Amino acid sequence: MRHSFRQAAKSALALGLFAAGVVLSGAAMAQEPVIFVHGYSGSSSNFDAMVARFAASGYPRSKLYGFNYNSMVSSDRTSAASLNSFINSVRANNGNQPVSVIAHSNGGLVVRWQRAKLGGEAGMRRFITLGTPHKGTTSAYGCYSPACFDMRPGSSFITQLAGAGCDRSLWSANDGVILPARNAQCGVSVQTASVGHISMLTDASVYNQVRAQLP
Repeated sequence: MRHSFRQAAKSALALGLFAAGVVLSGAAMAQEPVIFVHGYSGSSSNFDAMVARFAASGYPRSKLYGFNYNSMVSSDRTSAASLNSFINSVRANNGNQPVSVIAHSNGGLVVRWQRAKLGGEAGMRRFITLGTPHKGTTSAYGCYSPACFDMRPGSSFITQLAGAGCDRSLWSANDGVILPARNAQCGVSVQTASVGHISMLTDASVYNQVRAQLP
């Protein structure tokens, strides 16, 4: 059930990440699972660069999980129910430890529903979003699927969430997909470097900000 990430923690990569300024801190939270949740039309492989940085810092790769869901077909409510089952399975396989979740874009809305409506907050140590349309995005008017409808400003999904389920949110003034950019703010918000929506997944400085938010 757990997604197996590509092997990318070779010594040459680790040296390259160190040169790029990646924080190497192998001890913090090294025993608790981290789950990565992709955005609309994506997959868990979108997080490969970030996962490689986690591994290069000494984080056990066996504790890094990717959750996949069919965002092109399913509503965010349906995806949240699948995520809830996935998290319960991960926790059961790890001595019922709490998890931390890092979500990109629409994935953050999926996680918020799981936390706010399905009781998921109790089993989650930290929840960090990257470029999530917490208050909707006008770019969602350009696509037509249940998840797109959920991402539109003022949607019934966003209205029912009513601001609940947030924790930490990272946002970029130059996001380009979350419009307006401030709609990616929720809970404790941290502005990143001026990177684009997809670049948040691969930028070394954003990775360092993610690690700084983990307890």
